[in-house]
Amino acid sequence: MNYVWHSIFNKKIDSSAAVKLVSILEDIEALLNDSEDSIWSDMENVKVLSIIRNSIQSLKASRKAKVAKLDYLFLPTGPLQEISMANGWSDEYLVLAERFDDVSGKYF
Repeated sequence: MNYVWHSIFNKKIDSSAAVKLVSILEDIEALLNDSEDSIWSDMENVKVLSIIRNSIQSLKASRKAKVAKLDYLFLPTGPLQEISMANGWSDEYLVLAERFDDVSGKYF
C-alpha cells in the first residue's frame, strides 16, 4: 500500500515545470524564513517550511514532488495564505500562488 500511495502522490514533474516550481518554492521559502505562525493556519510555520524545503530538495534531485501537499499549501485560505496575511506579505503570496496555479494547471 505504501508503494501505491507513494507512486500516486510523488509525481515526476516535467523538467521545465520543475525549474519553475523550484523558483516559486524558493521565493516562498525566503518569505517564510522571516515569518511567524498564524493563529488562522492549521500548520505551524516550521512544518510548512519543512514541506517546502523537502519539495525543493526532491525536485532538484529527481524532479519529483508530493503534489497533493503542495496543492494543499496553496489552497485559498490554506496555510501559506494565512501565514502570508499574518506577516504582511499577502500581495507577494498572491503573485506566487498565481505562478503556482499556472505551473500546476499545465503540468500536474
